[in-house]
Amino acid sequence: MASVGFLGTGLLGGAMVEGMLRRGDRVTVWNRTEAKARALESYGATVAATPGDAVAGADRVHMTFSDDEVVDRMLAAFTPRLQPGTLVIDHTTASPRGAKARVARMNAAGVQFLHAPVFMSPQMARDSIGMILASGPQAVYDLALDTLDAMTGEVWYLGEQGDLAASYKIFGNSMLFVIAAGVTDVFAMAKGLGIAPTDALAVFSKFQPGGLITSRGDKMARGDFSATFELTMARKDMRLMLDAAAGQPLTVLPSIAKAMDEAIAKGHGKDDLGAIAAEVVR
Repeated sequence: MASVGFLGTGLLGGAMVEGMLRRGDRVTVWNRTEAKARALESYGATVAATPGDAVAGADRVHMTFSDDEVVDRMLAAFTPRLQPGTLVIDHTTASPRGAKARVARMNAAGVQFLHAPVFMSPQMARDSIGMILASGPQAVYDLALDTLDAMTGEVWYLGEQGDLAASYKIFGNSMLFVIAAGVTDVFAMAKGLGIAPTDALAVFSKFQPGGLITSRGDKMARGDFSATFELTMARKDMRLMLDAAAGQPLTVLPSIAKAMDEAIAKGHGKDDLGAIAAEVVR
């Protein structure tokens, strides 16, 4: 039974704490909004008055905060209270540059620190499923592995380069945002055409474009723009989409149309749709 300090008990952090308590850990929690920490008392958590009190005597410390500034401020506040050998795991979705600096700084100062953001919803955290990414010293990762394994269905160690877990996390989140924006524009076109949003989604029960991230994406990454969907024809289809919206506000399609026009102007009209990436993969 490990003694755990957990800082940042919002939706995700609180769910992680519930999972840890269910697995038998002793968890002391702290959150800036105390009520969110108090809500975990009924599951068996102990509430600390300060970040330092939460980590004092802990075998390991976990954090889920909103951004780099909060993580850095909390580390400065509680690091003096850590006992020697405490493992510190940061689950915050942070900037790659900030994560790289923290991994280097904390480990150089003698703190066993690992950055481990997640692809998990709160319910997944409760159920101990999903994916955890990790970057930091191999020796620290090895110490953390059993803990991370218990928290999730898959742990992906990206190596000692401190910014890689943060980078891959925002890459993944970017696709979540693109999907939400794309679906929003499908709804805008549907509204312009008099089709209900739920009916518009029916096409994706048959046509599932997610696989294109790897298939077309791999060609794009290699700078291979041999056409399977010619950019000029894709731009024609884009015109149909913009017209279909009939003046409804669009979230992402106009920006894609602009990128297409710029690529065509640079001579990529006969290349594949993926040539809109030509300037960034060179």
